[in-house]
Amino acid sequence: MSKNLLPVLLLLVSLSACGFQLRGATQLPAQLQPLNLQEGGDGELRNELLALLEANDVALAASPALAAGHLKIGNQVQTRRVISVDSRGRAREYELNYSVYYTIKSAHIDAENVVKLQRELLFDPDNVLGADYEEQTLYRDMKRDAARLILQQLESTRPLSMPIKSLKPQPAPAPEATPAKK
Repeated sequence: MSKNLLPVLLLLVSLSACGFQLRGATQLPAQLQPLNLQEGGDGELRNELLALLEANDVALAASPALAAGHLKIGNQVQTRRVISVDSRGRAREYELNYSVYYTIKSAHIDAENVVKLQRELLFDPDNVLGADYEEQTLYRDMKRDAARLILQQLESTRPLSMPIKSLKPQPAPAPEATPAKK
């Protein structure tokens, strides 16, 4: 039994040593926790973000006054553009676009960003209800992807005052003086 356990433990230790994380595991910088989530408009993205934050054990502030970081979801834009038509001039394929603008603020971070996603939808004029359902499903999936991308971008956010390491070689420290022997 212990012979089988040793290779597994060795594998786990080596994976953790190289920085491996399970997909979806996110750790926000300490400067952003506890986090206050503010959103205007559609609550579907907010629900996705809250679920991801909760799944990743991110501390959420009960009120904006208690928060170290503030994530504000701004405009969310959904657009649809015809990209192909049939011989009768009817739309056969659409390009669906979803954009969400957000800002993140804390004592050392002040950043604005946008997430833009795009999908293609084949439209069947003989099955309008099915095409409408597929379009709504694609927008829902894009909101889920946007929530994941926002969380990944928050994870990579660094404070404005974070020191940048110099690429110049540093001089060697001076040797310590030794007392003279008599």
